[in-house]
Amino acid sequence: MNTASAGFGPGAALYVDWTGSSKGEPPYALYFFRNNQYIRWDIDREQLYPGYPREIADGWPGLREVAPDAPLSGAISVPGWNNKIYFFFRGQTRAAVWDIDSNKLDPATIDISTLMPSHLTEDGHFAPVYVDRGDRRTVYAFRGDAYTRFTVTDGKLPEREDEGYPRKIGDGWTGGLSVMPTCAVSVRWTTRSTSLPSHKIYFFLGDLYTRWDVKSHSNNYRLDIPSGWKGWPEFE
Repeated sequence: MNTASAGFGPGAALYVDWTGSSKGEPPYALYFFRNNQYIRWDIDREQLYPGYPREIADGWPGLREVAPDAPLSGAISVPGWNNKIYFFFRGQTRAAVWDIDSNKLDPATIDISTLMPSHLTEDGHFAPVYVDRGDRRTVYAFRGDAYTRFTVTDGKLPEREDEGYPRKIGDGWTGGLSVMPTCAVSVRWTTRSTSLPSHKIYFFLGDLYTRWDVKSHSNNYRLDIPSGWKGWPEFE
């Protein structure tokens, strides 16, 4: 049974584009999951949507039943990877698959070794993040003090991790990250000034987080979640 305690830090984070799906909401969505609850963050207004936290069972029916005793440990939506959302569970070798077009859970799970083949991803205990830099699209997986990288090719899952990986986190993400984050998510904010970079990666480490600037590949700052995300609730 999942006996995880209350707190602010999410166990999984997801940025997804619902364009073309049956979901009748603004297309770009940012979600955070912990235990059996989740929240949605308004990317335009940079605030919590009203009515959250909600039960995962209400917004994502069937998802928690895939591995009811294992907490969510990550989620990614990768354009070009079959228009799906992949959810990972700690200690599990298979990922749940959510179909973006129909907005519902696929009947079959997928082996993580088929999706992200690496010894770092073997049992779901890793933090994934998809990053689109414009000229290069990559998926990263962080575990312990190491990370690996997969280059994204449309319509094709990676056969192997990129050459030269895994590497030490401290070697590739100097100045702000040295060990595995609780979870990570890449976000493009929609209403920020053109003078300020809008593409960020957020690495959560318990109730703290680090904001990483994608363009300069550098750490901006590290704060506790309630200070940086005004209105962020405590999960049960």
